[in-house]
Amino acid sequence: MKKILFITLILTVVCGFLLMNGIQPVMAAGKGKYGGILKMNHSKPAGIIGNPLKIRGWNHEFIDNTLQTLIRPSHTEIDTYIPHLATSWELAPDKSYYIFKLRKGVTFHDGTPFNAEAAKWNLDMWVKAKRPQLKTLTSVDVIDDYTIRCNLSGWDAVTLRDFGRQSVMISPTAWKKHGEKWIDYHPVGTGPFKLKEFKRNVHVKFVKFDDYWVKGYPYLDGIEFLQIPDPMTTIASLKRGEIDAWMGVDPVSAAQLQNSKGLTIIPNPAIHNLLQFNSTDPKSPWADRRMREALEYAIDKPALAKSVGRGFFTPVYEIIHSIPQGAGTTPRQYDPEKARQLIKAAGHENLKVKLFFSVGPNQDAAVAIQAYLAEVGINVEPTPIQGPAFHQKLFKPVVGSDIIFGNQRGARNQMIGPASEAFAPGSVFFQGLKKPAGFDDLLYKALQQEDIRVSLKYLFQIERLAYDDAMFVPVYAIKLIVAQSTAVKDAIWFWAGAPYPELSGAWLDK
Repeated sequence: MKKILFITLILTVVCGFLLMNGIQPVMAAGKGKYGGILKMNHSKPAGIIGNPLKIRGWNHEFIDNTLQTLIRPSHTEIDTYIPHLATSWELAPDKSYYIFKLRKGVTFHDGTPFNAEAAKWNLDMWVKAKRPQLKTLTSVDVIDDYTIRCNLSGWDAVTLRDFGRQSVMISPTAWKKHGEKWIDYHPVGTGPFKLKEFKRNVHVKFVKFDDYWVKGYPYLDGIEFLQIPDPMTTIASLKRGEIDAWMGVDPVSAAQLQNSKGLTIIPNPAIHNLLQFNSTDPKSPWADRRMREALEYAIDKPALAKSVGRGFFTPVYEIIHSIPQGAGTTPRQYDPEKARQLIKAAGHENLKVKLFFSVGPNQDAAVAIQAYLAEVGINVEPTPIQGPAFHQKLFKPVVGSDIIFGNQRGARNQMIGPASEAFAPGSVFFQGLKKPAGFDDLLYKALQQEDIRVSLKYLFQIERLAYDDAMFVPVYAIKLIVAQSTAVKDAIWFWAGAPYPELSGAWLDK
């Protein structure tokens, strides 16, 4: 009975968290919804958008209405997957394979059929590439025209997530006809919109796919991603009605647009920025938990998030990305006097450290952190690093007393995958970070569950362990921001909490 009550409590907290963050059910198809061309600016340039093995980062945002996967994450439920190009799936009793039943009546944008042979051809690319994603997929067998068996070398709770993210289906015929270099920039998928024109650093245009497998969709006649690099130009274009939306709005511009007539600002929690250090080296001051706690007490997170994020960022206290408050932890609030006491007790007064951060948006935060730590007797030397070099530094143990203003990836209704990515043994992230006793064992148990409710129970236990140990110092959650005209209806910009636009049901009221 206690176990049932605990799981019920977890789901109640999680569901309440989703509703507070604006996750709503998908709109059903209906009458009286109009088409038109949805024009938007994207703050980042489109790159490779056609080859699933090469699509990286924000490039997914351009083609999620063009290329589709076998399954997709639920928009409303935690760590749950729903049918897409596959109508159902079943895990073998010994967890050695998945059987996927494929959707009938689906065609690629070039008119060729989507079937088991096409699905196998796409998944075979991942097997041959031997990437970390879908790494347990060893082979694919065609059972019949619309059934495949995906053989696995191992299974955990992240395996289905990998299929949800990586099983992107493109036309084998188009690849064979045009070659890999062509396909890199010409996505030929099964989605509601097909590519019309791609001009690098200018625009990416899509048109309605009349043979889309969901009857009645899409409403829009097309989507155009413009590449306007200047924020002031984009603001003016939005206000004049020349574009309908802007993906990737910076906080300063969002604050300027917030009260504009006819515009809506939509923020979505994304990366968590945090302070990480070396706690495995006994010579490091951060090997002492009192110093790690002092670091957190020294920073006024609400004030920092408000100033850096112009009111859009939010302070973070949890270790596991997106786990709701209520996991049993008591947040360490801003208390510089307590920080000074802990530092004195640890014997590290007048400590000198280097604070490494990525050049650009984190400059203001680094300066503020320097000031906060100076108040408690920690002398900080801000040390900016260019993007690629900074990312490489994140994959190595921090040295001595140094601190990195790093980050943690995740989405607000996907917890088990990001937790595994960040903290599982062998992860490239958080090198040199000591995990409290029992952490790895609990994570292993969470990953072995087929029932997400049981996995969440273990994640809540992990959160309490990690936070009590001050494993690292979470600071604030960055918000990805979209500005849209009020004429844009039923657009879902952040599917399942991630920046994957769902525009098949969107329409323009003009």
